[in-house]
Amino acid sequence: MTSITTYPEDGITYDAQDAAGYFATRLSGVYSADQDFTVTPAGGLDVQISAGHAWVHPSRWIGRSIIMQQPTTLTLPEADTALPRIDRILLRYDALARKTTLVAVSGTPASTPAAPELTRTDRMYDLCLALVARPAASTVITAADITDTRADETVCGLMRDGVTGIPTQQLVEQWQATQAAMQQRADALLGSYTAGYLHTNSITIAPADWTDSTGSYPYQCIAPLALCTAQHVPLAVFAPGSQIAATSAGVAPLCETLAGSVCFYARTKPSTTLTVQLTLFGPQKEA
Repeated sequence: MTSITTYPEDGITYDAQDAAGYFATRLSGVYSADQDFTVTPAGGLDVQISAGHAWVHPSRWIGRSIIMQQPTTLTLPEADTALPRIDRILLRYDALARKTTLVAVSGTPASTPAAPELTRTDRMYDLCLALVARPAASTVITAADITDTRADETVCGLMRDGVTGIPTQQLVEQWQATQAAMQQRADALLGSYTAGYLHTNSITIAPADWTDSTGSYPYQCIAPLALCTAQHVPLAVFAPGSQIAATSAGVAPLCETLAGSVCFYARTKPSTTLTVQLTLFGPQKEA
């Protein structure tokens, strides 16, 4: 029967592998880019790495907590005498050795140098803390030579729990596509009825659009709408952000369709711009 680990529970003896499974829910990276494993020049070819806390997630079921409570000094190899190179400062987890160490990995000297590749397997896993530019024949590492890469998700990143990210853009696009498809189906279905659904429009009414009226409402707004005729039946719904303003101004619950326009009425002039969704029911306008 398949064994299922439930961690933690009282009265059960666990091993490091069980704890590693718990830490596997956290993604690789340093805990804080402000204070964990900061790389700074320390004179000559030395760099200092600050104390820090990090995690590595070398495989789906394994995660490791890494803690270094004191700063450490690392000496880099001498620069090439003729060509520049780029070195990496790494936090390297070694599963076979069962430990994590700080290492400096030298790139290949070249006229256009590139940083050396990272190792990321279930047996060895690198977090790149910084890149160090090594000009030809240089003997001192300066702050300008060091590029902090701890916040770069592709080589290190910040530890976090849970999912790698919620695809909000993808979800929005799916929602928009679904809405468009529903609108097309509604247009096709309702539009096939005689004297049925015709069209839905979004209309914006500015405060300056209201004029005096001679009817029972003191003010009116005539909004142009090419599809509209006097035979159409309108259904107006104010947007949530406009509902309070429309109610406060005493906008009439019904509007009137005219030839090429629709007329709204109000007790007082609305002081803000109103947005309304207007649906027309009736026959198609003849060309």
